Amino acid sequence: MNLGFAVTRGNSETKNLNIAFNATRKGFHDKLILYTNSIYATNELPTATPHTTANSTGGGARYDHDFSPRVFGFVNGDFLSNALQELNLRATAGGGIGVHAIKNAFTTFDLLAGLNYTHEGYSSFTIPPAPPSTTATVIPAKTDSLAGLTLGDAFTQKIGKGTVITQNLFFYPDLTQTGQYRGTFNFGTVTKLNKWLGWQNSFADIYVSNPPTGTKKNDLQIATGLNFSFTH
Repeated sequence: MNLGFAVTRGNSETKNLNIAFNATRKGFHDKLILYTNSIYATNELPTATPHTTANSTGGGARYDHDFSPRVFGFVNGDFLSNALQELNLRATAGGGIGVHAIKNAFTTFDLLAGLNYTHEGYSSFTIPPAPPSTTATVIPAKTDSLAGLTLGDAFTQKIGKGTVITQNLFFYPDLTQTGQYRGTFNFGTVTKLNKWLGWQNSFADIYVSNPPTGTKKNDLQIATGLNFSFTH
């Protein structure tokens, strides 16, 4: 479990909270992974617009089952909401085949390919007028149901006894609206301070090729804080 919190007062008045949870249950021939990440930030100065500067929550699960020492099948589900992109909920379910390109005590590197189905809903919102115009633009709500490909990798590297590096990159070409796509990239490190306490750093990038008009395609998240580890 990762926790980061920051607060400022004086010339700036901000709050920032980041919470993440990752769990893995390994069997002889299978693996279950659960994960979630939430970031919330505000700027509380009276002149600040908007006051909420980040409000995003995501999570999901993936189950792997080995068919051979190198080949495995997987099913996964992912969920994401992003208030500043007006995304109420994006739910993705899919599955496919993976290959353990590297698998030893210190390094794992998996390649995955499959199909997915995505259902997403965006809220309506208003874009304030830009001078000299005095007319606001209303962006209507929209809902999409999409079929797509899942292409990605998952990498873990242990450095000594105290540090773990994780990275994953997933690319989702849209088969329903050809030419559109989504992509996610995550990179993180955890350095143990003792058996249960560590220091974590994380970088995340979520890209959507066709967000609603008036919102940005790219969302970057950088967080650091404490890591609490529970091992059974």
